[in-house]
Amino acid sequence: MKTKRISHTLLATAMLLAVAAPAQAVPFTANPADTLGPLNGGSVTHLIASPGASANGAATLTFDLLGYLSVDGSSCCTDTFSLTVNGTTLFSGGFVMGGIGSNFINFIDPGVTIVSSVSNGFFAGGLTTFSVAHTLLSGTNTYDFNYGSMQGLGDEGWGLRSVAITADVNDVNVNGGQIPEPASLALLGIGLAGLGAMRRSKA
Repeated sequence: MKTKRISHTLLATAMLLAVAAPAQAVPFTANPADTLGPLNGGSVTHLIASPGASANGAATLTFDLLGYLSVDGSSCCTDTFSLTVNGTTLFSGGFVMGGIGSNFINFIDPGVTIVSSVSNGFFAGGLTTFSVAHTLLSGTNTYDFNYGSMQGLGDEGWGLRSVAITADVNDVNVNGGQIPEPASLALLGIGLAGLGAMRRSKA
């Protein structure tokens, strides 16, 4: 009789723990195609579908921002680049990549790191590398890279290379990685049934 009570207790405990436990985080990576350009200003938008939200809100976006010919920093002909993720601007500023002026930042989110920025010389383009910590949402995520208006492809242009989004995401359920509601209720019912059986065996 004692062994039976212990087995009922273990069953009930296991079922209740299963209800409370979230699904495991799984690795997620997205690598949109390069947009090498040169582009005459404008924007590039990538829509990334994630099976779940990033665990602990942590995801990383890395990319190379390409400058062709004479992309300017802060000067008479300032070229301003902005990055927006899911409707929130994370960076606005500009870089000397073959042009004139100086690098500048209008706004930078604490999660944004400018890894490096290189100009290859006047009218020889350049390269700026970003690493961006951000939150990945369950479902569609929108990444907008925007260089506004430029002076024309005879003078300058831009592009994107090696865009990558990486994260550990909660499992594929919409419920933020938790066990879906019907399954939770079913498991709770089993757990309670186990507790009831345990109480009956004591009687």
